[in-house]
Amino acid sequence: MLHGRKLTGLTAVLAVLSLAGAGRVAAIGRFSLSVDGDSACRTQDAGFSQSLLSKAREAEARGDVGAALSQYRAAVVADTRLADRTDTRYLGSAFERRLDAWVKDLKAGRLHAGPAALSDASFLFRRIYGGCG
Repeated sequence: MLHGRKLTGLTAVLAVLSLAGAGRVAAIGRFSLSVDGDSACRTQDAGFSQSLLSKAREAEARGDVGAALSQYRAAVVADTRLADRTDTRYLGSAFERRLDAWVKDLKAGRLHAGPAALSDASFLFRRIYGGCG
């Protein structure tokens, strides 16, 4: 157990680190955590995200759910407004229903779509229901 000078020293170090973190937040003007190396609320070129959406829909039409989920995830990372229910670019309630079914089927083992599919589906689910940031 820490006590005496060691506890006081640890407390001082933690206080300095807390102040440094608060200073960083104040300096950059925002607080966000990184998700998969990307900013949680980043928006890129709309044309790029539309290209990824087209690829996702093509893969879905072929029955390749793993590739579709990967492309949907990339599209949402590129333009988070796709997962924002209040935005006109939102993927839609039909997509929500398909995503919910995919998650259930992947967890139950009824859908085999590769090792990353459940991770991609879970990411999309969190983005839609958890919002940005």
